[in-house]
Amino acid sequence: MKNRFARIALAALVASAAPSGAVERLPLAELRQNLFATCFVNDQDGFMVGDLARIFRTGDGGKTWEYKEAPNKLSLVALSCLDKSHVWASGQSGEIAFSADGGATWQLQTSGVKRQLLDVAFVNPQRGLAVGDFGTLLRTEDGGTTWSKIALPTDLKLPPDVAEVVDPGDVVLYGVTFADAEHAWAVGEFGVILASDDAGVTWHQQTNPGETSLFGVSFSDAQHGWAVGLEATLLTTTDGGTSWRKETVQTPKGFLLSLYDVQVRGNYGWAVGNSGFLLNTKDAGATWQLVNVPIQMGGSWLRGVSLFPDGRGFIVGARGLVLSADRDKFTPSKAQL
Repeated sequence: MKNRFARIALAALVASAAPSGAVERLPLAELRQNLFATCFVNDQDGFMVGDLARIFRTGDGGKTWEYKEAPNKLSLVALSCLDKSHVWASGQSGEIAFSADGGATWQLQTSGVKRQLLDVAFVNPQRGLAVGDFGTLLRTEDGGTTWSKIALPTDLKLPPDVAEVVDPGDVVLYGVTFADAEHAWAVGEFGVILASDDAGVTWHQQTNPGETSLFGVSFSDAQHGWAVGLEATLLTTTDGGTSWRKETVQTPKGFLLSLYDVQVRGNYGWAVGNSGFLLNTKDAGATWQLVNVPIQMGGSWLRGVSLFPDGRGFIVGARGLVLSADRDKFTPSKAQL
């Protein structure tokens, strides 16, 4: 039943909210909050969310960050940004925050649920998806003004050892992504992979060669995708998920650490996880290599990655840790590293 309790490990990353002050700007080296997600729309404009109910934005490529308290005063754990204006963030108690002015102001959207929303994805200013606890799968066609709950497939199959005690409709969904306006995927507990060919209206289960919970998923197009999760699991598909294969990846000696997020742009990509676990690809995700990290990073989890089309980007994690990624190299932005 260890997969059933994987949510505890991930949910522990969601810290209790606390009041923050007015809008402030601070150097990256002074950031101390845990960071759960990031998204950049170009090499200058980006966003991060973390504990203390803070939403961060930068307009200078991450050199400095302006932050303000989320309107719900609850921690946010996921982000989706289409451009420098349209940004969505999701988190505790079914809350979704939206900005139409690049993060200058935020408004709450009514999701209709009170479950934790662990990921959110938009493919255009109108069409979006959000996923979370107990089979929560939401869809919008009006930019989040209204959200509809989508039922999971009635024929969803779970591993035999849990099928008798877990309702298939209650599986936790941790990650969701679009490949294009019609094709989307969601992943979650027990290795569940769901796919949609009609913009999220209906979903079907895809076959996973394993049963370990999956936390993150991304596609570079409708055929090429990756999913990551417990026990250093990294799955790859080159046929839109008709078949998935588990990659053999090198791990830190003696450990099978979790991977939380993955993204590939062009030839370069990163998979990030617990205790400084970093994997890098230089051949469009065909093979992955373990990346050595400074010893100071060994106790820090890495939770989110956002890359530009040329393979550069940012990785965020525990205690304000931000890595500037440059194709197959990275630079920690924390002064103490």
